[in-house]
Amino acid sequence: MIRFLAIALFFALGAVTTSGGDKAAPEPKTAWTPPAYAKVVGYRFRIPSEDSKRPIPSGFTLLRSGRLDSALLERQKTKAADLKPEDIHTLTSAINAKEVVSPTACYDPHHIFVFYSDTGVVVAAIEVCFGCTGVSALPDVAEPRWYCHDFIALAKLTSRLGLWDESRTLQQWIEHHTEKESAPKKP
Repeated sequence: MIRFLAIALFFALGAVTTSGGDKAAPEPKTAWTPPAYAKVVGYRFRIPSEDSKRPIPSGFTLLRSGRLDSALLERQKTKAADLKPEDIHTLTSAINAKEVVSPTACYDPHHIFVFYSDTGVVVAAIEVCFGCTGVSALPDVAEPRWYCHDFIALAKLTSRLGLWDESRTLQQWIEHHTEKESAPKKP
């Protein structure tokens, strides 16, 4: 009987949805949720070809074949910062925002947030490109959540952690992003 009640309670709680005006409250079935983790570290990194005299090919990523290339991250990182619980909440809320962004085609990320187990194993990651407002994640972001991220919150978090090192100041980037997102969309 207790087992039946526990199962009924589980399904009843799963059926409850959030409502209201919170732009960071996604549908529970599609929310990006990391597996159990012990700590989260944010990194700023260089793209390997940035030191080259030749053009930088677009589309670099540290997330390949369902895993993080930790050795390459170690070689390319320029800054790192541990996230506090409130920072992790800001990060996951921004990834699960309801607002839709209009990405461009570059995807040249310079920031990644890595979720580690208590033994130091990578269990999840969120890679961010502020140039095109693109995100790649492990585990993957569910398709209904694609392009639904709060990049202003991500930019402010990155700056607060001391990882912001873009060609524009944070305020310049926010102004550009706001202008881009408020421009009429082409069909």
